[in-house]
Amino acid sequence: MIYAASLAAILLLTGLAWLMGFRSRPRLGEAEAVAEAEGRLAGFRAAEVALATGGKGAVLRGMDGSIGLLLPLADGWIARRLPPSALGWTGGALVARLDEPMLRQATLSLPARPTWLTA
Repeated sequence: MIYAASLAAILLLTGLAWLMGFRSRPRLGEAEAVAEAEGRLAGFRAAEVALATGGKGAVLRGMDGSIGLLLPLADGWIARRLPPSALGWTGGALVARLDEPMLRQATLSLPARPTWLTA
């Protein structure tokens, strides 16, 4: 009986979250990418933005030459500041070496290679 009530509660909460819109992946526009990067990376000021296909992430070049990377995580974003040497371009996609224990590498599909990408 307790298991059935627990299952019903889990299904109810899952359905409620789905109805509230938590089922969708976040999408970025250029203005949102700049706001997210500048808000999450201390001292970062964006000079140029390259959005991933479908707004599923972004790579930004800072005014100081540093690189900001926005990656989707659940219904939000994670932001990382990287040196330009951590980026590469392979087969129409940006490859970022993060070297974090849970996220060694990230790949973003971009419509075109950014002209400011030197890797």
